[in-house]
Amino acid sequence: MENLFGVYNTRTRKFCFGIEEPSKTKARKELINRIGTDAYKWRFEIRKIKRK
Repeated sequence: MENLFGVYNTRTRKFCFGIEEPSKTKARKELINRIGTDAYKWRFEIRKIKRK
């Protein structure tokens, strides 16, 4: 099983933007590509997506 990383919003307590990347840096770059400099706000974290 491959580890995937996504963007987690700490304010709404859920993953957002549907980003699923194999590394943290790729997920961060995709977030910046989608929403621009708002990606640097404190509420967005790159977290490992848990699969059941």
